[in-house]
Amino acid sequence: KVRWATVPYFHGRVLDIGCGPYKTFAHWIGVDNGHHWQGAGRATFVECDAKKLDLFTSQSCDADFSSHLLEHFEYEEVSAILTEWCRVVKQGGHLMLYLPDKDQYPHVGHKHANQDHKWNVDFAGVLETMDKVARGWDLIEYEVRSERDEYSLWFVFKLEGKGHRQSWRNPKPAKTCAIIRYGAIGD
Repeated sequence: KVRWATVPYFHGRVLDIGCGPYKTFAHWIGVDNGHHWQGAGRATFVECDAKKLDLFTSQSCDADFSSHLLEHFEYEEVSAILTEWCRVVKQGGHLMLYLPDKDQYPHVGHKHANQDHKWNVDFAGVLETMDKVARGWDLIEYEVRSERDEYSLWFVFKLEGKGHRQSWRNPKPAKTCAIIRYGAIGD
């Protein structure tokens, strides 16, 4: 549902954390513990715990993407998990999170909610956990996605500099333009 929204924020090595047997893009590195699939599709992902990405050195990846995974961990663990995910991303790289919105999805404990969910995700909760990440970041994109059968929040953090910023709040230009030049080599 959010696949094409990731395109501006990745190049090179991307981890698809909690991908299951189906990665978002074939060239991404899928990371999953495989417990829902008993190893089915093992060739499509690296088997490891999303809490501890020991297989990857610090700042060795260009981006991390995770779809509907963080809510499966206890809220108290989320800051440490995000710190680990940020550890593996290069300076200037991106952390992309797609999470269920508590205002659109049944709350934890409700009979129609996913029984594996541990906390109700909202903007404030994600920012509170990211504020505990020592690394500098800028929230460059935030979106409530409620079209068709979406019920999610989309966050894109650029890992850079010092401190924590939210440039997504800055005014956007009223009009934009894309210029495409078809030229010869060296043009």
